[in-house]
Amino acid sequence: MKKIKHISLLFVLIAVILSSVPVSAQLHFTQEEQDYIDTAGVIQAVSLHGSAPLQYAGKKGEIKGISIEVLEKISEITGLVFEFHLIESIDEAYDTPIDLIFGIPASYVPENMVLSRPFLESQTILYLNSSVDPEDLSEKIYAGTLGSTQPEGIPEEYTVNYKTREDSLNAVEAGHADYGYGNAYSVAFYTLQNGYQNIITVPRGKDDRAYCFAVPSENEVLLSILNKSIGSIDERELQTLVLISTAKIDRKITLSMIVSNYGLQLILLSALIITVLSVSIFRNLRDNKELKIQNERYQILSNISNEYMYEYYFEQNELNLSKSIMHLFESREFMEESVVILKEALRDSDSLQSIYRIELPLSAEKKMIFKSVSSLIRNSKGKVYSVIGKLIDVSEEEAERQELIKKSETDGLTGLYNAETTKKLINEIMEKNDPHKTDALLILDCDKFKEINDSHGHLHGDSVIVHIGEALKATFRKSDIIGRIGGDEFCVYMENVSSRKFVISKYHQLVKSLKQVSPDSYITVSVGAALSDREKSYDDLFKKADAALYIVKDKGGDNLHFYDKKTM
Repeated sequence: MKKIKHISLLFVLIAVILSSVPVSAQLHFTQEEQDYIDTAGVIQAVSLHGSAPLQYAGKKGEIKGISIEVLEKISEITGLVFEFHLIESIDEAYDTPIDLIFGIPASYVPENMVLSRPFLESQTILYLNSSVDPEDLSEKIYAGTLGSTQPEGIPEEYTVNYKTREDSLNAVEAGHADYGYGNAYSVAFYTLQNGYQNIITVPRGKDDRAYCFAVPSENEVLLSILNKSIGSIDERELQTLVLISTAKIDRKITLSMIVSNYGLQLILLSALIITVLSVSIFRNLRDNKELKIQNERYQILSNISNEYMYEYYFEQNELNLSKSIMHLFESREFMEESVVILKEALRDSDSLQSIYRIELPLSAEKKMIFKSVSSLIRNSKGKVYSVIGKLIDVSEEEAERQELIKKSETDGLTGLYNAETTKKLINEIMEKNDPHKTDALLILDCDKFKEINDSHGHLHGDSVIVHIGEALKATFRKSDIIGRIGGDEFCVYMENVSSRKFVISKYHQLVKSLKQVSPDSYITVSVGAALSDREKSYDDLFKKADAALYIVKDKGGDNLHFYDKKTM
């Protein structure tokens, strides 16, 4: 039981990492902001000590964490120079000359400072001693941290505040306190680092936290620069920064952990092996431990996440899917087909450590579009061991996107292509045109359309336009490009036309279709046609068809005329 008590925790962390991203923006600084960057000097940045992996001191005293990675990225973007310091309490910020507090939620910000836009968001989760019932926390001891806001509904007489988040977790592990609340990143980090055996976690927090930078309220220029810089970091790069920071866990190996996992006999055997065998065997053991830790992270995420998690092992060509995705498939056959598709995508080096869309079949009639977000897992030698990620259902989002694309390409009245799309599609064909085949461009407009509008009104005129559109769709081939390029002007591009007779037959068919779609109205059209003769663009061929159209109009309309350079 002890091995799986906190199995759910790190999957919260990675799910948050892969889900919480800022909106990308193009970076432009005002002259005032650029002047500030050029003259600011070293910016003194401080934060609270003991908030790993947001910000903390490493074994050698170096300051690192997610906030540091983001500020160093901002330094790279802007040229600003930061000097980092860790303080024991937020009260020290009042007594220290500072320019910026990093990695701070709204509940900690001093009164004389303002917050930037968030660079990271995290779910607040409940952690408690395994002997405590999570449904009955009344009269239980709450482990808080100094300087934090007292959670609503928790009496102060049942609260013990500790110096850092790690201290409060240690107290719950040892049974000196019963439970506490913390952000998913910190709880997962210390759980993995310290190997807690008596702590369980429940994804049921008081609130969600957004982490920002705080600057003095009078320094509006620095605040603006920070906001712009955060917004300019794209989601893939920010995820990479967060993953790099949260992966740097120096796990503490204690005697109790070794006894719990391997037993007394294994301890004695391991000691004998380490004493007798070579350094190479020691390295193998170290590698195996690291891979075990990586697999444990995956298991933690899979157990509590509502997303569809996966891990792909390259050498074995093995793909593990979370159980939550199994129910989506109608049968095992469709699941196996989807596994093959996903494996092929993951083997593509361009898709690794990235975000991309993939379509998976759930049944014979239904397919779903997923967004895949993934990251590489490496062993101590830097070799890629696996890729871990999640699939997010974006089918509705993709359908809406396709609908918007369709609306942007079509004419709202007739449903035909609009002028811009018509020209683009025809140019694409003509750019790769085969000189040995003949295409035809037809330009047509409605005869006496102005009189129709003046005599019967614009609503009737619109119905005439709709009828012409219906007749064109009924007449021409599905492969032909049909568009409305003006008020009463239409265009048809036909590939692989066998002869002029074929175009003429289509014109006569159009005349019949116009009578069928509008039996009560006598609608006629004038048509100018031009056969392709090595033209390179739509505009070149359009000029010829348009010239032919004017000849028809001059002769009274209701006819078809081909462009002929000998008579033009």
